[in-house]
Amino acid sequence: MLSVTREGAYGDLLGRYFELPSAPSLVMLPAPNAPAAGAECLMAPFVVTRITCLPDQLGMKREIPPEDAFLVTLHLLGMRHHETWVRGRPSVVRGYEPGALGIVDLRDEVASYLGNPLDALQFYVPHALVRTVARASGMLHVSSLMCAPGVVDPVMCSLGAAVLALFERPQRAGSLVQQHLALTICAHLVRRFGKNDGVTAAAPRRPLHLRQLH
Repeated sequence: MLSVTREGAYGDLLGRYFELPSAPSLVMLPAPNAPAAGAECLMAPFVVTRITCLPDQLGMKREIPPEDAFLVTLHLLGMRHHETWVRGRPSVVRGYEPGALGIVDLRDEVASYLGNPLDALQFYVPHALVRTVARASGMLHVSSLMCAPGVVDPVMCSLGAAVLALFERPQRAGSLVQQHLALTICAHLVRRFGKNDGVTAAAPRRPLHLRQLH
């Protein structure tokens, strides 16, 4: 298993893979000072980064080195042409409407080709967090996230709007508001897009609380 550190593909580092000098981000579930028993989900933070590439910033972007996390993209702006490259080859070539989602496993050495301007929220979701949220939700065998590229999920659109409001009125990292919103996002992603050996897993609808992750 790859080692996940706090210096993952989010914030300014993710921005550099898109050839941006910086990228605004929110650490919504912070990493602890040291891993604690029963807290593997917090060995890396849950972070949302806003990536905005203008018309003069298009083309092939840098490959993201592999790590133990998913990157969930919520497109804020429609685009006619976008390519997701996996291990040096184009994997998904398509357009995206506003509100469309994409999920990539960062273990797969992914990169992007932008044929149009990009404005998106990028959710950095550690593998360990997916497993822990799944267990807390009663979905013991879910360990992965997967969706059809370009699917529009109204719940994620609403949650994304709430995240955008936090970008406009930033609160201190690790606040309860951000943590509860992060857990709501994670729980929805796991219930809606959680997979077990490529099969969507049925999920009980029960609320998830912070104390269940400890």
